Amino acid sequence: MTIERQRDNPAIAAPGPALPDRVLVAVIAGATKIGVVLDATAAVSVQLAALVDLVNTRLGELGQPPLTAGPRGRWTLCWVDGSPLKPGLSLAAQGVSDGTRLWLRFAADTEARINVVEHVTSAVAAELSKRWPAVTPVWAARVGAGMVVAGVLAATALMGRWRYGHVGWAPAVYCGGLAAVLLAAALIVLTRRGGVVVRGLGDTLLLTGCVPAAVAAAAAVPGPVGAPHAALGLATALVAALLVVRFTGRHIALGTAVLVTAAAGMVVGLVRMVLVTSAPILLAVLLLVAVIGMHVAPTLARWAAGIRLPVFPSASGRWIFEARPDLPADHAVASGQVATFAGPESVREVTVATDRAHAYLTGLLVATTGLAVVCSVGLCDPHAPRRWLPLVLAGLVAVAVLLRGRSFTDRWQATILAGAAVALVVGVAGRYVLGLWTMPALLVGVSVIVAVPVAGLVAGVVVPNRFYTPTFRKVVEWIEYVCLTGIFPLAFWLMGVLAAIRYR
Repeated sequence: MTIERQRDNPAIAAPGPALPDRVLVAVIAGATKIGVVLDATAAVSVQLAALVDLVNTRLGELGQPPLTAGPRGRWTLCWVDGSPLKPGLSLAAQGVSDGTRLWLRFAADTEARINVVEHVTSAVAAELSKRWPAVTPVWAARVGAGMVVAGVLAATALMGRWRYGHVGWAPAVYCGGLAAVLLAAALIVLTRRGGVVVRGLGDTLLLTGCVPAAVAAAAAVPGPVGAPHAALGLATALVAALLVVRFTGRHIALGTAVLVTAAAGMVVGLVRMVLVTSAPILLAVLLLVAVIGMHVAPTLARWAAGIRLPVFPSASGRWIFEARPDLPADHAVASGQVATFAGPESVREVTVATDRAHAYLTGLLVATTGLAVVCSVGLCDPHAPRRWLPLVLAGLVAVAVLLRGRSFTDRWQATILAGAAVALVVGVAGRYVLGLWTMPALLVGVSVIVAVPVAGLVAGVVVPNRFYTPTFRKVVEWIEYVCLTGIFPLAFWLMGVLAAIRYR
């Protein structure tokens, strides 16, 4: 009797593929130590690129600055004493085991290299390409978009000028078709998933298409150009600004400025159309509204961005444990959860709200200061019977706007107010020169137009470099309040409100 030993099935007993040996090391990157699993049998140089990307990703998650490479050199793994590992050998061959601490750093290349120049023309070509770069796709797209914007605005302006002098439907039809083409192209570009260049091109076409759309709506009203045309055109611009801000979430400052300006112009056009109110009264009322809006702009921006100020308890301690007025007194939560009231969910939400509030505030300041400049220049008629009164009013508005700029820490917002004050004075002087057109008016006007910007230059050089006492700051604040106080009675006097009250 023979007993045979069972043979093992070679297909079953064959060992599986050998997995690469791995090692867990602690990589020191900057001031952070990160645990990383590396291949122990592969060369160090093969793993460096992926290791740098992995470490930078982890540093970004931890809120640490990423590792940056210098102008010349290479990444290297080193021991903790700074001696580098050999890039051609594996970690196992160099004695790296689990728990070893390695240092990832960028080793700068200390060797100096210079380009070999065969001829002077080669050096000239290299210098030209380095200092004046060639045309790139991004640059070409921006130039093309700029040419499209210039062409559309020029064509729209010519169509508007033709409609001002001729009654017909051609400008409305042409501008409407142009707006439809631009908006359709913008939608096609924005729906495609592209980079920053594609999105910028789509936004440019979208914003440019709103201009001929507003002109088409204004030109569609029959009859000579007047208040109804302005009201309908500005209403179209208002709706376009709302839609752009609502559906794109971008261009908040521009949309806010257009929204406020269009709303003010639309209301003025409707009042002019319905009540046949005189231009000085409308301009004076709009000037007062612009001055008030300029001062309440921070509050309006905070409301629009959804930022709620904290409610502080009273000095006596009463109601200190009660809920805020805008929150419910009772708050029911599930068992085991903490009772919390509505508030910002994260720091990023607060950051986004702050950015939106800044954009809203910038747009409000641009709109209100622009309205103040236009109204002041419109009120200063050189042929009016009491032309000194609008001049005094415009001067007070300019000083108040200029001093109001010190209340804003953002340099762009402060510059908007300072530039509006200078533009107001220059605009009034230019209107007097063009209205009177005499040699004394010309000399005085051009002197004012030159002197005011020069004074602004001197103030811009001197004021930020000096320290001012609290007393001087308080005096400047009182001057602003005095100018604001004088604006309202002078505006009422100009509108005839005081005379109406007197002779009632």
